[in-house]
Amino acid sequence: MTLRQLPGVALLGLLAALLAHTAGYGDSHEAGGPYHQAIVLLALCGAGGFVAALGALTWSGARRCADGSILAAAMRPLIPSMPAIVASAALWFTAIEHMEPAHADAPSLLIALCIVAAGAFISIVARRLLHAVAAIVLAIAVRPFARRAPQYRRRFEQLSSVRRIEFVYRRSGRAPPIVTLLPL
Repeated sequence: MTLRQLPGVALLGLLAALLAHTAGYGDSHEAGGPYHQAIVLLALCGAGGFVAALGALTWSGARRCADGSILAAAMRPLIPSMPAIVASAALWFTAIEHMEPAHADAPSLLIALCIVAAGAFISIVARRLLHAVAAIVLAIAVRPFARRAPQYRRRFEQLSSVRRIEFVYRRSGRAPPIVTLLPL
């Protein structure tokens, strides 16, 4: 994992942890207890910001690529690997469980399987989302929004001829340089 992938790992891991918590416990209790709304808001805002950042970075490279798949391949290093997302999801899940008041525990094997499945699902969705964002950005960047339609105006004959005559009779105030070089 590189430093550039750290925000993606943290945000996608949080989404995977919330998904695993929902899969493991169902509707028996909320993730994070009293901090549930803050955690969900952080996950949603982070996911929106992550998609916006991917779109902005993809937009900056859109003029250099001819195809959306080439653009997505260039942005692929920003998406973290599945093991990194699973490890982040496990850390987030542990932190969320420590915030909750005491409750009945689910089997550890079930929770581990839910974390791995959620991490794999989030990783696949993130890669598909990157391809979709690249295709959308390339479709917008290649076509101009509105081309300017040519406007034809008929010019009046007198107006254009007057302008031309003014420029023809305008003369310089000094003699040409060749005249100054001749001996007197």
